[in-house]
Amino acid sequence: VYHLANLYATEHHGVEAFILRDGGIYTTLFWWGWVVIGGLVPLALLYCPNTGNKRSVIALASILVILGGLSACYVIVIGGQAYPLEMFPGKIVESSFFDGGIKPYSPTLAESLLGIGGFALSLIMVALVVKVLRVLPEDMSDANVDPHYSADK
Repeated sequence: VYHLANLYATEHHGVEAFILRDGGIYTTLFWWGWVVIGGLVPLALLYCPNTGNKRSVIALASILVILGGLSACYVIVIGGQAYPLEMFPGKIVESSFFDGGIKPYSPTLAESLLGIGGFALSLIMVALVVKVLRVLPEDMSDANVDPHYSADK
């Protein structure tokens, strides 16, 4: 909806066509990664009466949503930087950084390790917070978890 709403402004037609139709890997990641894998497939899994209440399917849907979110981040950050914007309309601006062209991007080993390290650090922080603050129940029995539980049922 955001991208379709941006089509109302004439200056956004180029970047929106790039993301939605002509962007190569960015278009593929937008439609297949973000929309299909991160949105439609989890919705279908959760709203299907046969699979919607199974823990494994809920976990799979959660993982797919996270993968779709990562695709969204890549499309927004890298795709947004890959499209050449006209910074000063009517003026000629030149530099040595491939002005006006779309160049492919692939992260270096150092960038990949930095991303993996940041992800690992966030997982460690969450694990420490869960351990120290005791936000999870120690016992998952119905009597402790369900406020409407009665042993008579």
